[in-house]
Amino acid sequence: MDATVNACIGSDRLFDSPTTMNASVAIESEMKWISGMRPILSEEDFFTWMSLIIYVTLFVALIGIISNLLVIITCARIGFSETINISYLALGIADLMASATRFYGSIFLLFEITTTKVHFDPRTVSSVVAFLPSQGFEKTAAFITAFIALERCLCVQFPLHVKTIVTKRKTIFSNVIIYIFAFGPSNLIHMVYRFKWVYNATQNRTVLAIDQSETRLRYILARALYAYYGTILNFTALIVVWICTVYLVLGLKRKAVARKENFKTSFIKDNKQKDLQVIKTVFLLAVTYLVCSIPTAITLLVPQFVPEFGSTRALARISRVSYMISGLMMQVNSCTNFFIFLYMGSRFRKALITLFKRH
Repeated sequence: MDATVNACIGSDRLFDSPTTMNASVAIESEMKWISGMRPILSEEDFFTWMSLIIYVTLFVALIGIISNLLVIITCARIGFSETINISYLALGIADLMASATRFYGSIFLLFEITTTKVHFDPRTVSSVVAFLPSQGFEKTAAFITAFIALERCLCVQFPLHVKTIVTKRKTIFSNVIIYIFAFGPSNLIHMVYRFKWVYNATQNRTVLAIDQSETRLRYILARALYAYYGTILNFTALIVVWICTVYLVLGLKRKAVARKENFKTSFIKDNKQKDLQVIKTVFLLAVTYLVCSIPTAITLLVPQFVPEFGSTRALARISRVSYMISGLMMQVNSCTNFFIFLYMGSRFRKALITLFKRH
């Protein structure tokens, strides 16, 4: 596969996103090869890894679409008498959209590596219509996970007052605010980038692409979005979930004796067991998010200590593959919530079984 196809796989630097396709690094490295340095990953191995990750991402994203549709339908059937179900529904919607955008974004990349002739430029179009929105939805899901974990921490700390602290109205308002601040900014890119017909030398025809002529406003906005999604939102959600997860573990241990003393009637016991089950579910959601976020955190931190990472011929392909794996792991996080609900939630299982029995 020639260098032209290699360059086409990546996205333009202005569209970079830390957990998807920071592939412009690979493009620039091809332009600025350092003499005497050989790539650690051969071209053949590079495209093998790329193909494997793309196909796996497509499979995982498809599972995410199906599973999160089931989460949304099942949560709607259970109802929203409890505030936690409102957040579960919001989480399911965010994960569904993250899976959908990453699914068709991966199809665009598949067009590139298979040199399929299409009437648009998959590299630039996918960056705007797929991977940047995917970033927004993934960060939305991350902050909803953080909100759910924080809500459970309040339940542990203030068990008698949590109903007044966390109300339905406050829960709906909080989730809407999360969507606005986590997903909303990803749409700003449409203010400065426009679709236009350009000549594609590889396909020898005119295709639909994104106008990449650089202006100061475009550069500032693209850098701001990269910093916002790659650093601010990413590490803020990570830190909040870490703190809440640790607090949940410590809080459960601290209140274990108190729970046993309060198990005086079967009614109280059932309620306590139910609360404990919800806390365990939230704990699994938080831990899953933390585990899946580790590759993203590493790929964001490594360039701070190894500036050559992705900026030289020797490391560019490794950098590209690492970003692809980071995106895949975030997609894994988007499709696991259904299985956690299915394993931990008795009401969820019953509602799901009833749904399938009716159909």
